[in-house]
Amino acid sequence: MPAALAPRLWPGHLLALVLVLAAGLLGLWQLDAWQARRADEARDLTRAEPVSLGSVMGPDDPFPGRSVGQPVTLEGAWVPAGTIFVSGREHDGRDGYWMVTPLAVGGAGEPALPVVLGWVASTGDAPAPPAGDAELVGWLQPTEGTGAVDDDPGDDVLPQLRVADLAQRVDEDLYSAYAVAQEGVGGLPAADLEQLPDAGRFTAVRNLLYAVEWWFFGAFAVLIWWRWLGEQLAPRRAEPQPEDEEHPDTVTT
Repeated sequence: MPAALAPRLWPGHLLALVLVLAAGLLGLWQLDAWQARRADEARDLTRAEPVSLGSVMGPDDPFPGRSVGQPVTLEGAWVPAGTIFVSGREHDGRDGYWMVTPLAVGGAGEPALPVVLGWVASTGDAPAPPAGDAELVGWLQPTEGTGAVDDDPGDDVLPQLRVADLAQRVDEDLYSAYAVAQEGVGGLPAADLEQLPDAGRFTAVRNLLYAVEWWFFGAFAVLIWWRWLGEQLAPRRAEPQPEDEEHPDTVTT
């Protein structure tokens, strides 16, 4: 029997095997979560049948990651005082703006959802903000967070469509999302779908890093086991024996 398989070493082998298997399985679990999230984000819901906004999310709910691009039916009252423009948006190769007005879902005074009405070449060419009640279908989108800095916080032009920035301009509570009207409101050209932001992938990347981390732990366990085994199999040095002391004869005078 090889020396490495001696019964006295079995507990160490078993512990190392359990640690490596656990790290490997946990890494595979995180890898599967990463792949599943990527698959969810790759789903194209833009051609799905519209559903009511309430069946997807409530006013206090975080954005449901699986519903990016989901067409939703919206009914409510416009909040024209909250109209803003988002710069850096293209349409037919031309640079311009998105025109955005919140819609109080369910009626005046209710929580509002920002709605991209359409595209304008300049803020001066924009029509008057819509008012009154409305019914429309829009693609649901997560709030943007590009980190762009607003050079002029006092105007109605924003560099990104971030709900937190809009919340400072309206009295109504806001959903943690916005919608892009499928058909332009007030005669505006509809916003191009290619301008819609991708779903964030931070969670997916975190799952992938967790998988790598678990596999690193497994490799570290193998390294520790290998060093331990080498120490156990190394020839043991014989302990030095004390030398006999020589006692000189005692001379009596």
